[in-house]
Amino acid sequence: MGEKKKILIVDDSQLYVDLVVGAMGEQYDITSVPSAETGLKALAALTPDLILLDIRMPGMGGVEFIRQLARKTETRAIPIIVVTAYDYNSITESLLKNEPAVRFFLTKLSPVDVVIEKVAEVLGKGVK
Repeated sequence: MGEKKKILIVDDSQLYVDLVVGAMGEQYDITSVPSAETGLKALAALTPDLILLDIRMPGMGGVEFIRQLARKTETRAIPIIVVTAYDYNSITESLLKNEPAVRFFLTKLSPVDVVIEKVAEVLGKGVK
């Protein structure tokens, strides 16, 4: 079996991070950071295969984080799944739909099986 795919979770909810790591930690190499700013710093040392991104966090939000990634050649192609506890309004969603790296929008109320399925879909793996 090859190397595990790398996932970066950018989310200030430790409870949600723990849920995702518990569900997918054996299958993927998961790193989590509590803010968009630390996410940008982590990308200097880590090249993830996928980013799970919260939209509303203290400091820089997810929309600005996505824009920062899009500005750099080395990060603009990293696929992103937006996972947020908040209902994003149609303006935010339309802004993010124009970002080619954003693959899916999920709420934190989505069953963890749905998150696992979308991650597997983006990373090109079949679901068990």
